[in-house]
Amino acid sequence: ECIAFWKRKLQEPDKTKTFALGLLYGPSGCGKSSLVKAGLLPRLNPDIIAVYLEATPDRTEKQLAELLRQRIPELPPNGTLLDLLQSIRLDQGRKVVIFLDQFEQWLHGNSVRPEIELVRALGQCDGSRLQVVLMIRDDFAMAASRLLGCLDVRIVEGENYLPVDLFDEQHAANV
Repeated sequence: ECIAFWKRKLQEPDKTKTFALGLLYGPSGCGKSSLVKAGLLPRLNPDIIAVYLEATPDRTEKQLAELLRQRIPELPPNGTLLDLLQSIRLDQGRKVVIFLDQFEQWLHGNSVRPEIELVRALGQCDGSRLQVVLMIRDDFAMAASRLLGCLDVRIVEGENYLPVDLFDEQHAANV
């Protein structure tokens, strides 16, 4: 169900039926990363450019810009992250979906203000050409809520967010 939800929301071209920024959260060790890397990414439409990055407190913006330039060579070679995401949003090419895993690392090391580079860059997400999924531990839900509030993005379960819980014993044994 979880993979089907994210796949449907990420492959939807109509921005009125999807989201610009999504939130995948759950307790530490529940399998958020595995869910995305092994369950979701291999099942996404190949026309979608999926970019996966583990966030850090101080290098997320630079690493994301480097990954985007690698995956989309036609992006401006010297542009800021804001420039790159704006180019993606305005381009008529393929849809780009960015997964920022362990995003609590960035939240822990940075203050959330509208003038911060990553906050400004995330404001370029439109749901149609560009989407971002923030993957965080559940104990950082309030910090994520502040970030999304700063971007005027409402968190609505079943629309742009879905929690991931620990496996029950039976399912864990099967896995």
